[in-house]
Amino acid sequence: MTRGVFMRDKIMNFLVFVLPLLIVLVLLYGMLVWTFYVSVSNWRGTRPNFEFVGLKWYRMMFQIDRFWVDVKNNLKWLGVGVIPTLFLALLIAYLLELSNLKGFETYTRTLILYPAAMSFIVTGTIWSWMYQPDKGVLNTILRYLHLNSLQSGYITNPDTATYWLVLIFVWQYLGISVVIIQSSFRSTELQEMVESALIDGASRLRILFQIIVPNIRGGLFILMGLLIISALKVFDIVYIVTFGGPGYSTDVLALFMYIATFQQHLVAFGAGLSVVIFLMAFAVVVPYTIYAFRRWFR
Repeated sequence: MTRGVFMRDKIMNFLVFVLPLLIVLVLLYGMLVWTFYVSVSNWRGTRPNFEFVGLKWYRMMFQIDRFWVDVKNNLKWLGVGVIPTLFLALLIAYLLELSNLKGFETYTRTLILYPAAMSFIVTGTIWSWMYQPDKGVLNTILRYLHLNSLQSGYITNPDTATYWLVLIFVWQYLGISVVIIQSSFRSTELQEMVESALIDGASRLRILFQIIVPNIRGGLFILMGLLIISALKVFDIVYIVTFGGPGYSTDVLALFMYIATFQQHLVAFGAGLSVVIFLMAFAVVVPYTIYAFRRWFR
């Protein structure tokens, strides 16, 4: 009877935990292998063509100026989008923790969390209205305040348009980042350490960087990983607000892949772009994950 119960538990554990994991792994890596196989084929047009052509599409890709602009823009999203979001979220979460006004904290947290509840399509549409040079919200406010010299073309300037798009990313992810960091503050041991430091006369700034940050690094590492992945796969904001323009100055690899695959019907070329996106994510996320786990469990 005991052996029967033991076998039944093993079967249930396999069906509930192991089997779904195996299915996900097979689908994930199976699709990855299939994508690479398509990228070395000669699939052009709507009809599949699996004739092997080697690295033809990769050689073409590396010779296109647009590809290198896209790589540069993706790196901009990583650098300018992730670090400021993390820093601002840490600062706001700490200020909310210092506030003794619980009602103020609740309303503020709700206000900054609201953008995370909207899809990127809605967010991009709203911000495209705000960025319009003539009748956009931002320039209208500046004209009303007689600050005409501060008016900008925002997304019409090729040199700065990407940074205005990254601002949307920061706005969208700031709220959820604050909530994640605040949840890391709430451990009993950390609260006791902060109270002891306050009694000893430590400044608020010193408490933040010498006590709180080292003790919430697990939450910070998780949050940074989520932000990195989100920045690498960015598509919706660029598609809605600029569609890669002016020219292709704000283009990113995911949008280039979409255009190549579904508009130009260069399916093998689009598959090659998706492989490059995966390799970029792999090159960034895996070393970061190894470093994070070493720091986390040290």
